[in-house]
Amino acid sequence: MKDTIRKVLGNLLILTLFFLPVGTFKPNRILNGNDFYSVNIFTFEFFLLALFFISYIINRKNRFLSIIRSLFLILLPVYLIYRIQAFQYIGDYDETIARISLHISAYLTIMGVIILLSTEKYPKIKIFMSLFLVLSAFIFNFFPMLGLSREFINRRETFNAEFFRHLTLAISSLLFAIIPSVFFAYQSTKHEKLREWIMGFINGFQVAPTLSLIALIMIPLSYLGSQFPFLRDLGIKGIGFLPSFIILTLYALLPITSNTYTALKQIEPSIMDSAYALGLNRTQIMFKIQFPLALPLIISGIRIALVQSIGNTILAGLVGGGGLGSIIFLGLSQSAADLILLGSIPVVFMALTSDIIFEVIEEKIKVRMGLSR
Repeated sequence: MKDTIRKVLGNLLILTLFFLPVGTFKPNRILNGNDFYSVNIFTFEFFLLALFFISYIINRKNRFLSIIRSLFLILLPVYLIYRIQAFQYIGDYDETIARISLHISAYLTIMGVIILLSTEKYPKIKIFMSLFLVLSAFIFNFFPMLGLSREFINRRETFNAEFFRHLTLAISSLLFAIIPSVFFAYQSTKHEKLREWIMGFINGFQVAPTLSLIALIMIPLSYLGSQFPFLRDLGIKGIGFLPSFIILTLYALLPITSNTYTALKQIEPSIMDSAYALGLNRTQIMFKIQFPLALPLIISGIRIALVQSIGNTILAGLVGGGGLGSIIFLGLSQSAADLILLGSIPVVFMALTSDIIFEVIEEKIKVRMGLSR
């Protein structure tokens, strides 16, 4: 039922391509542009779209037809963007500063493609392939007139620096959270009263808004930096990397701790009794039995925490922590949609990529343990 609803929604979103503006031509970054529609850029492609919708309406269980539909959906976003940016505007303009931006029906169509791909087999892989094609075409400058490409060319060095800063901040905060999370989870299984305190402490960070926590952590860090100059020289101050790192680490605790606790509690007591009967001590049981059995769920918690950290790192741009958030907020301050997309799209791609990688690792571990085929 859910797949049927998603298919209907996905098709409806793609249908907007026929009725709503697909792109906007701008003589420069500041002036308002002129909208154009899909009829201005497509000719025989409408026939292919019609066949696509007919195939979904018929919905026959044909393997070849399913493969064709999947390929069509995977290729549609990159082809759509290519045709939009290749639109030829009739009039006087400077090609070096003119740009073409995507309009509402282009965004809705891409959203519809993602929804439809999510209903198929191996959805994450197919969505990743579609986004990867768009990103590759963008990197190799197949979209020279696209406003997004113009912004990237103008800010290439800044973008590269902020991209790696974003990735470093997200991954380092996650790595720093793993050991405390596993320790908290293990102690929670041994002491039920302590578990309430630990989970209450960790859940408190999830309830509080991220910006509020950043503001609160800035106060003591600012005080320490002002009172002790040597700490300020070490980077301990109210703005920058450290407050963002602390908050992201605190936010990463819950998914890893809760998953590890659940995994450890699910281990059958008979397995533990057998281990004690064989003469294993507590440390040996912990490292040779408990944690290996809990590893798939621990990896799942790390996956969730990493995807969450990649998204939350955007807020580091508000406190001087850098990352792609600084590009996004600059775009918001200048009302530059292309600049906002330049910062947002890599975040989505990083989150999707990390989710797929850790999901594959988790599945490999399950297969090796005999929990899956």
